[in-house]
Amino acid sequence: MIHRLRDRDEGVSLIELLIYMLLAVIVLTIIAAILINSLRAENTVRTSAEATDTAQLAAQSLNRGIHNASAIEVSAPVADVAVVRTRSLDSSSEGVWQCQAWVVVDGQLRTTRSDAAIPVPTTAAEVASWLLVAEGVAPIGTDPIFSLAADERSLAVGFTVANGSGIPVTLDTTIISKQPIPATGKVTAPCF
Repeated sequence: MIHRLRDRDEGVSLIELLIYMLLAVIVLTIIAAILINSLRAENTVRTSAEATDTAQLAAQSLNRGIHNASAIEVSAPVADVAVVRTRSLDSSSEGVWQCQAWVVVDGQLRTTRSDAAIPVPTTAAEVASWLLVAEGVAPIGTDPIFSLAADERSLAVGFTVANGSGIPVTLDTTIISKQPIPATGKVTAPCF
């Protein structure tokens, strides 16, 4: 009887081992494919979120400055450069008037503030020290990025922010100054 039990306990044959290994490879390949697809999806979501955050930051910066502006000026001094300059109230409790400017050059939206007039920049080198708000900025079609309405109180803003290899995030809005026009007329000094 002991001899019969030993005959049955032969172990795993080479063919059975190969089948188990093949099944393990198939299962591991499926798990690896799921993991790779998850990482790709996470990367897509992350780049989309970053582009959306960048567009929201740009919108907030422009909204704050234009809403508090007593005067707005838009210019395009050279091809592929768009500039907005304002005389705006800062966010302090005293409400101090400051000059503020935004420029789009080489796909970057940059901004700066000053107590004195801000000259209209024409090159990226002139604005290298300005605060970078967004990268990958491009106009929507052939429309200008910034255009001022005839009332000189409404600024149309239209651009896209690159989203990796995905669809760019679009910012297309009109921002209206909420500052009243003084009885003496529009005040631009000392900003422009």
